[in-house]
Amino acid sequence: MAQKKKHIHFMGIGGSALAGVAILAQHEGYKVTGCDLSPHTYYTDFLINEKIKPIFGHDKTHLEGVDILAVSPAIFDVSNENPEVVEARKRGILMTWQELMGRYLQKDKYVIAIAGTHGKSTTTALTGLVLEAGGVDPIVEVGAIVPEWKKTIRIGKSRYFVCEADEFNYNFLNYSPSILIINNIEMDHPEFYKNFEDFRGSFNKLIRKLTGPKILIVNEQSLGIQELLGEMSDWLANNKIKVIGYFLKRKFKFPFADEYRGEIIKLAPTYSRFRVKGGRSDEEFVLKIPGRHNIANAMGIWAGAAELGIKADGVRETFKRFSGVERRFSLTGEEKGIKVFDDYAVHPTAVGATMQAAKQAFPKRNIWVVFEPHQFSRLEIFINGFASALKPAYRVIVTKPYAGREKDPGKVKPEDLVKKIGKKAKYIPEFREVAKNIASECKNGDIVIVSGAGKSYELSKLILNQIRSIK
Repeated sequence: MAQKKKHIHFMGIGGSALAGVAILAQHEGYKVTGCDLSPHTYYTDFLINEKIKPIFGHDKTHLEGVDILAVSPAIFDVSNENPEVVEARKRGILMTWQELMGRYLQKDKYVIAIAGTHGKSTTTALTGLVLEAGGVDPIVEVGAIVPEWKKTIRIGKSRYFVCEADEFNYNFLNYSPSILIINNIEMDHPEFYKNFEDFRGSFNKLIRKLTGPKILIVNEQSLGIQELLGEMSDWLANNKIKVIGYFLKRKFKFPFADEYRGEIIKLAPTYSRFRVKGGRSDEEFVLKIPGRHNIANAMGIWAGAAELGIKADGVRETFKRFSGVERRFSLTGEEKGIKVFDDYAVHPTAVGATMQAAKQAFPKRNIWVVFEPHQFSRLEIFINGFASALKPAYRVIVTKPYAGREKDPGKVKPEDLVKKIGKKAKYIPEFREVAKNIASECKNGDIVIVSGAGKSYELSKLILNQIRSIK
């Protein structure tokens, strides 16, 4: 007798992550329904194209005949007593979408997970494209829209499953990867992790979930990764983990099974040329997206591709044409010779990396940064880092913080960040006033980067409209 296919209901299905995972679930043969408080979101059309019609609003009657209620972990902070959540918890069918993906969608798959504080979405998307070019036909789940697929996922028919592995809420501990790539480890999510030791410990737990060939690929220049390798060295050896390192400048002394050394040949406005030696290969690549951090991440991708037997030619072509994912230093538009970019950076290292990439791409232009701090706790613990990262900009505007899940504004204010940056910075809390200020002061040829992970994507469009309206 054929087994009844499970019915999965997605609460908040209009969100980027849930919409993508819902489509993946349907393609895996599950019955899928979903609801959302918004009648239409950016992702609704993707769902309707797949014949998934979201229900407007939340109600426990949605759970009739449902086997699993999948939600975003954020729901437990903002709507933990929602009737759907309460009913699902009572029935024992409640789980996060990451738990659903790990337990059901990745079952019997060869999982390639991309983790680290920075660069996960770009690295995951580029890994998926490299595998696609290599004829692997992977399933891919990314935390951002990939222009080549026009969505956050790729439906594949092979057993290879590439996913972004997010450390917040221990989300990535739902996965058991065969290959794990870690770009870097730096303290983040202070609203969840009490200190860096706690944060780094989550990666320790993730590594212990490696399965199958057990391949760990790491950026050995990251100090957090160095500390992690040091504390796990005996366990890694005893459990026969194949540890592969890559570096651009400083090598780390560790018994790597393989090691890749990178050399930057040229950082041009429209490309980066670099060479990678290691793993019995010596290859030269051109990367379309700017920034040293993207070269380092590309090295990790090449190391993973080599483990899967993917030839360098396919990798080379993919690197050369990849223009990035949405909201990662992506061009929103241009008006009157002023280019406006949208960037998701919420950590000082990410902000600094975007600044370096912008200066590479536009070496003779004035670069403005509009920075929306993401959560009060991040602003408080990283204020000095943000000041250093933003100082190379021509001008800086700091907006009011995006609170997200937090209610306590803490002791540090956006004005304190402005003071640390100096005269080139100003605090303008409201988006409309920011747009007016930029439109009145920017000149033809200037570059504007709007940086943040809250509502800043709306601001980049507002700025363009304001520039357009000036006669």
